[in-house]
Amino acid sequence: MQSILIQFAIFLIYSFLGWICETLFCSVAARKFINRGFLTGPFCPIYGFGAMIILLLFSGLRDHWLLLFLGSIVGTSGLEYLTSLILEKVFRLSLWDYSQRRWNLHGRICLRNSLLFGIMSVLMVQVIHPHVVGFLLSLPENFLLLGFLVLAVYFIGDTAVTIHALVEITREAGARQMELEGLAAIREQYRTAAQQERRHKHIQRLQKLYRRLAQAFPRMRSLRSPEEFRDLLAEAQDRMTQAADRIKSRKKASDGEQSDRR
Repeated sequence: MQSILIQFAIFLIYSFLGWICETLFCSVAARKFINRGFLTGPFCPIYGFGAMIILLLFSGLRDHWLLLFLGSIVGTSGLEYLTSLILEKVFRLSLWDYSQRRWNLHGRICLRNSLLFGIMSVLMVQVIHPHVVGFLLSLPENFLLLGFLVLAVYFIGDTAVTIHALVEITREAGARQMELEGLAAIREQYRTAAQQERRHKHIQRLQKLYRRLAQAFPRMRSLRSPEEFRDLLAEAQDRMTQAADRIKSRKKASDGEQSDRR
């Protein structure tokens, strides 16, 4: 039982560390905070899976850094390529595109990132992982079990909500394409005001999530309805701008009232 708990903890730790690396890199480049994650919480599951693959297949090469480096490049690049392919086939989405970089393969992986992943994997196996294992082994099993239950519920819930939202966003983009073709106009005639209001609120939630994902993945695009997908982002940005303007107006009005009282 302890072995299962430790493996899950290792997955979460490297998912969290991957999120930190991605967020710091993108936030520094953009000069603002960007939640660089597929999930809402501070986890990048692809890093957790990548770490587990490297540790499972190549941890025995710890004393042979060159072989570890080359094997890690193959393992992490294969995972990134497969993840991109699954997103494209299942959700009709592309979250990243390396087509503009040299030495890329179908825009899904590129040499620069693969080399970086190889270096990070060597550092993980030779330097970081022994300390991670030592820390986890020092924790009481009851503490690990409690943490496992709490984080497992949170992680699974976050994943389910994000996947559901991606499906809905893609569906909404497709619906807008239908509206442009005049098909949804007929359907709208039979909708009640309450249904339209619920749909409006639902779209707002989707726009909020899409805006966050678009910040995290600037090259994100829909393969099914690219123009309609971009419209969702534009609307989300407009709503955020309008909300910010309303806050500024209220603040100015409040400051003005306080000045008049004085």
